[in-house]
Amino acid sequence: MEERQNRDYQGGDRNSDGDDKRRGGPGGRQGGGGGRYRKRVLDTRNITIDYKNPETLERFISKTGKILPRRMTGATARVQRKIAREIKRARMINLLPFSKR
Repeated sequence: MEERQNRDYQGGDRNSDGDDKRRGGPGGRQGGGGGRYRKRVLDTRNITIDYKNPETLERFISKTGKILPRRMTGATARVQRKIAREIKRARMINLLPFSKR
């Protein structure tokens, strides 16, 4: 029984480097760089987020017109909700486009 457990442990989910595959490598969640998204931390502390200022709001919109998620903007949850609300208001009065092509 012990031999079997040792064999399973040695032959488990380990790659040739001895690292555990489930922990994420260079492209994984917990690992270093190489991931899908690159966080561009925008300083939202001194910015007045208002629907009447579309130049400021454009910093939080992707090139296709989508609102950037928190993992990319680095904003807190409260600030991210405010950003989304003001972008939607600006879209409704035609200061910002709904989509870009």
